[in-house]
Amino acid sequence: MNIERALLTDGWMSERELTYLASISGKSLFIAEIGSWRGRSARAMADNTKGVIHCFDTWADNAYGAVFPNDAPDLCQHTDWLWKEFNKNHEDTIGENVFPHRMNSLEGASYAQVHGFKFDVIFIDAGHNYEDVVSDIRAWRPLLKEHGILCGHDYNPIHHTEVIRAVHDLIPEFRIFDTIWTTEIRH
Repeated sequence: MNIERALLTDGWMSERELTYLASISGKSLFIAEIGSWRGRSARAMADNTKGVIHCFDTWADNAYGAVFPNDAPDLCQHTDWLWKEFNKNHEDTIGENVFPHRMNSLEGASYAQVHGFKFDVIFIDAGHNYEDVVSDIRAWRPLLKEHGILCGHDYNPIHHTEVIRAVHDLIPEFRIFDTIWTTEIRH
């Protein structure tokens, strides 16, 4: 398992969370990531799967600010800064085993459905309010293969109570790895 490059990519995912994503990716050939930001979690998955990852994100310039020590102070003021950061962090994987789709979560789910995609793993880390998490789970869950893994980030009682509430309302059984919630879906 290799998470070295993921650890070098700025983001909020812990080493334990990256290790979990790497481990489930090693057993998966078709993965969807909803909300990729700079690509830290996508990097952990890309470096450990023999399959492909479809990353769905708007990469909107308003998606968080530059909060890391190595960032240029004016990074967030540049057009497409986040999209460029993702591409820089995945310059060797895009078109190989990472396929970014610049669209919101629900557009992405519709795109995946139209193209007949069924995923082994779906990782949700897009909107963090209750309505967004509920709509993401409802839109993406039908796109899992039998016994697929549905999981998401920020199950955090301090910062993201609405994520927790949405998961409790829609997912009957799940496990937690730091702030990743995860469950196997049986259709």
